[in-house]
Amino acid sequence: MPILLRCPICYEALSSEQKNAECKNNHQFDRARQGYLNLLPSNKKRSKNPGDDQIMVEARTRFLNHGYYQPVIDALIDKIHSFSNKPPQRILDAGCGEGYYTSAIKERLEDSEVCGFDIAKPAILAASRRNKTIEWLVASVSELPLMDEQFDVVISIFSRSDWPEFSRVLKPGGHIIILTPGQNHLMALRHAIYDEVRPYPEDKRLQDLPENLRLLESQTIDHLMMLENTQAIMDLLAMTPHYWHVNARQKEQLEQLAQLECELEMRLSVLQKR
Repeated sequence: MPILLRCPICYEALSSEQKNAECKNNHQFDRARQGYLNLLPSNKKRSKNPGDDQIMVEARTRFLNHGYYQPVIDALIDKIHSFSNKPPQRILDAGCGEGYYTSAIKERLEDSEVCGFDIAKPAILAASRRNKTIEWLVASVSELPLMDEQFDVVISIFSRSDWPEFSRVLKPGGHIIILTPGQNHLMALRHAIYDEVRPYPEDKRLQDLPENLRLLESQTIDHLMMLENTQAIMDLLAMTPHYWHVNARQKEQLEQLAQLECELEMRLSVLQKR
């Protein structure tokens, strides 16, 4: 059974064909040549080109393809496996970026049906090239173009969370996996940029959950990465919010580094819909 899409204009069901999607009110959305659907109407964008730009997407693709974040993939797969004896039938990657994690999940849990969306069109273009068996969407997390209660797992990796929308599309008893930076995440990179570095604060989103979601557990993913060349260091920078804040002097400092030993520290939290 295909993933059930919802019209972003009138919220009626979308019938998805190979070349387009259409609702009963004749709102039509053409499927791009690469296979994805753009379900983010222009009047619902906050900017002309929201989300990550092409430079950030290309940097993330190069960096992740080298396997530096493989421990994160392993932890995600292990956690999904722990929910039941068989792989969940439907998994949603909310804010999937260029599809690295989404594709790995589909490859390792091949019987599952997987959907990934992101607000950035360049990211979804890259994701569409990475894996043709996933339903890729350009969409906003605050108004998901998906019908109610059809996903077993919703994943959000360093992305904005919308608890009411996640709850709406999640089946009763379904799980949400949230990945957030640990206090010492990428500490070496930050020390190489800034004169003063503070630990990342605790994620306050998990302290103010709606009544129908409960926090089951949190664990830390630790890994020491050796970035062996300047390209990898600069690609890592482009994956982070620091990319928008560094000045020319700080960027030049990084470009002079031939290698960098850097901590990966993430918090993996699991929530369940009551």
